[in-house]
Amino acid sequence: MTDNAQDSLRGVPRRFGVLGTGHWAQWCHGGALAAHPDAELVGFWGRNAAKAEAAAESVGGRGFADLDALLAEVDAVAIALPPDIQAPLAARAARAGRHLLVDKPLALDVTAADEVVTAVEESGVSSVSFMTSLFQPEVTDWLVRMRELADKHGPWEGAVASLAGAIDTPGSPYADSLWRQERGGLWDVGPHALSLVLSLLPPVERVSAARGVRDTVNLGLEHVGGPGSSLTLTVTAPENAVGASLVVWGPGGRHALPVVTGDAREAFGRAVDQLQDAVREVSRHGLDVRYGRDVVAVLEAAERQLSRPLPDRAAAPRPFTPRQAPPG
Repeated sequence: MTDNAQDSLRGVPRRFGVLGTGHWAQWCHGGALAAHPDAELVGFWGRNAAKAEAAAESVGGRGFADLDALLAEVDAVAIALPPDIQAPLAARAARAGRHLLVDKPLALDVTAADEVVTAVEESGVSSVSFMTSLFQPEVTDWLVRMRELADKHGPWEGAVASLAGAIDTPGSPYADSLWRQERGGLWDVGPHALSLVLSLLPPVERVSAARGVRDTVNLGLEHVGGPGSSLTLTVTAPENAVGASLVVWGPGGRHALPVVTGDAREAFGRAVDQLQDAVREVSRHGLDVRYGRDVVAVLEAAERQLSRPLPDRAAAPRPFTPRQAPPG
């Protein structure tokens, strides 16, 4: 039996549909799937059928006006939609038995994220959250070295991260992204920063948050066991101030994340590989929707903190509570 035939028996996803029609859906998700040697881009679905047709003409596959029609023809979906729209559609796709490759953040509140986790766990499908940096070899190789240092010298004690984007500069493909304008850097680049910090430090126990200029948010995170981290996040930085940095320190010294030169589209291709591997190996991926849900919990805790009248009080992420099955 050939490898492809064995994969078919295991249900390894090869036929993908993209939910979304914007720049990220076309350039990253669709472009990566169209170029992937072991995947087929079936097509695009969007709330605007004409845009779905246009995306398909530009990238590949077909445009779908009906989501159920697309779900009937695919093994998995890649979702590139605003997070408040992504979450219910991800749950719907999971309940239809389709594997998920979701973007960040998974949702804009923990309740919606919990619905996705429940749908995935009840249906038994596999899922991967596309935390871009964690699919870049330059980053993952550096993280391996940092873990080796921590194993040798002792755990890391702290980290400082800064991520600054500029969505409102002329020519930005995200200039018309309403959810980014409304939610700012906390929700857009916050998941990127958290994905790096949580790769080095234990889970977040408490969150403090304060506002800066424009959409800037400054987070102070207390991690289980005592380590701390601070994050500065914005998507409206001056054009000449755009960039990302991360420094971690502890008994193993002080180390900075190297400059990342990898292509996000190539990173998405690796995410496709890893989703297929998770199905093939019948294993839960470390960056599945439960991971995405825990990132949302930290962001939601920060949002609550920002709205409190007493800024010196820290908020705790809400624990996951599985939905109870109806009696009988």
